[in-house]
Amino acid sequence: MTLQLTSRQSNILEFIRNRLESGREAPTLEEIGHELGIGHVSAVLKHVRSLEAKGRLVIEPNRARGIRLVHTADPMDSDTLELPLVGRIAAGEPMFSESRVERVLRVSPWLFRLRPDYLVRVVGDSMRDEGILDQDIVGVHATPVARHGQVVAARVDGDRFTIKRLHWKGDVIRLLPNSPGFHPIDPDPTEDFAIEGLFAGLLRGS
Repeated sequence: MTLQLTSRQSNILEFIRNRLESGREAPTLEEIGHELGIGHVSAVLKHVRSLEAKGRLVIEPNRARGIRLVHTADPMDSDTLELPLVGRIAAGEPMFSESRVERVLRVSPWLFRLRPDYLVRVVGDSMRDEGILDQDIVGVHATPVARHGQVVAARVDGDRFTIKRLHWKGDVIRLLPNSPGFHPIDPDPTEDFAIEGLFAGLLRGS
C-alpha cells in the first residue's frame, strides 16, 4: 500500500523530481527550504525523512546531495487532475472562461486540501503570512458559498480577483489580508462582488 503524502511532502517530492529530471543534481536541504518557503533546515529534514519512511526517496549518508528517488507505482498517477490555469478576467465575464485559459496543468490531487476546479496565479504579497506568495498558483474550489474565517477567491469591483480571508459577521463582509502594510477590502455585496470559490491549496515554482 502506498502511504498518503501531505501537501507539503508532495510539493517537496515534486521539486526534487523536477530537479533530477532536468538533469541537475539533487537539491540540498537548504535549497529545498528556500524554494518551498521553509525557514529551518531541521523542518526540511523532517519532511524528507518522512518521504524516505514512506518509500518515495532514499537519503544516501554522508552526501550533501545524496537524495535519489524511488520509482514506485503510485495509484494516484491514474487520478492526476488536468486543471486550467486562468488568466486575467474581464469585467462581466464568469470567473472561469474558456477564452481565458492560458494552459492546462497536470497535478496530483494530493497537493490540495479541497478538490480544485481551476488554477489562478497570485499577484502581490497581501497573503504572505498565510504562506501564499506572489506568483504562486492557487487552486480554487468553485463555490459561491463560504463561511466566516475561510480563505476565499473573490471578485470585487467587477474585474478584480483577490485571495483573502473572509470576515462575515451579520451584514458586515470584509476581505482580510495577512501581511503588514495591506488594508482590508470592504466590498459592497450589492455591487460587483462575488465569492468565486474556496482556496484549495497552491503550487510554487510552476
